[in-house]
Amino acid sequence: MRKLNMGLMMALALGLAVPSFSTAFAAGTKSTKSASTKTDDSSAAAAPMSKDEAQKVAEHNKLRSEIKKVKYPAPKATIVSHVKGIKADDKKWFTDTLPDKTYESADDVFTALGWEANPAAPAAAK
Repeated sequence: MRKLNMGLMMALALGLAVPSFSTAFAAGTKSTKSASTKTDDSSAAAAPMSKDEAQKVAEHNKLRSEIKKVKYPAPKATIVSHVKGIKADDKKWFTDTLPDKTYESADDVFTALGWEANPAAPAAAK
């Protein structure tokens, strides 16, 4: 009788455990599929840029580096006068967009322009 009770208890335990194991396995499979989908999405985002897009990024980075070279705190006029080596239309945009005030750091200027203060490192640098 004891063996029969032990057998029934083991069967009951196994019967209750199997559905939870299969649910956990199915959830693991779904998360693996979504992770591979995310990887595919990020590789699509890292697709090669057109020549025009690459030039725009280079100009943007040049402007960022010029802004970082200014000694802070500095008023708008000083920052604008120190920004050199960028296209005339970009300089006009920069002059028109930047609010007229004194900035404490380059990050303040980036924020005023609506840019991210500390951009993520490029994928190639990782």
